Amino acid sequence: MFQATDVILKELDVEFAILGSGDGKYMGFFQDLEKRYPGKVGTHLSFDTVMPHLIHGGADSILIPSKFEPAGLLQLEAMRYGDVPIVRATGGLADTVEDHDAEGNTGTGFVFKNFDPQAMMVAIVRAHENFRHKNIWRAIQKRAMSRDFSWDKSAQEYAHLFNLAAGFRKREIEKE
Repeated sequence: MFQATDVILKELDVEFAILGSGDGKYMGFFQDLEKRYPGKVGTHLSFDTVMPHLIHGGADSILIPSKFEPAGLLQLEAMRYGDVPIVRATGGLADTVEDHDAEGNTGTGFVFKNFDPQAMMVAIVRAHENFRHKNIWRAIQKRAMSRDFSWDKSAQEYAHLFNLAAGFRKREIEKE
C-alpha cells in the first residue's frame, strides 16, 4: 500500500495526518514521508487519547486500508465526527461502512475490496472527486453521522432475533 502514497501526495491536493504507534518499519516509513512532504504530511507517532478527537474534528476523510479488521471502532468514531471513511472491505469495516453510490445517493464512505495499492488509490480518487462537490460530500457526511451503532440498537436487534427464535421453538413444541 505504501507504493501509492507518493502518487497520491504528488497528484492530488491532499494532506495526511498520521497518528499512532506500531511496527518500526511503518513508523520509519511515515517519518520519512513527513520529511519528504513537509506541509503535506504530519505525524504524531505515539499513543494519545486526545489527538484522535482533534484529528476527526478537523479531517475530511480517514483512510483505513486494513488487511484484516476484526471489529473496527475507528471508522465508527470517524463517522460520528463526519470524517468520511475510505476503507478496505474486511471485518467490521465491511459491516459498518456502506460504499457511496452516486446514482442511488447512498453510502457512508468509500470501500475497496482488494488489498492492493491500485484498489486503494481508486477509492481515494473517488472520495477526492466527490469531495469537490460540497453538496454530495455533505450528504455522505450526514448519512455517516446519522448511523446508529449504539448498544440500544444492537440490544433491540438481539431481542427481535430472540423473540423470532422463541416463536419458532414454540410452534415446534405445539406441533408435537
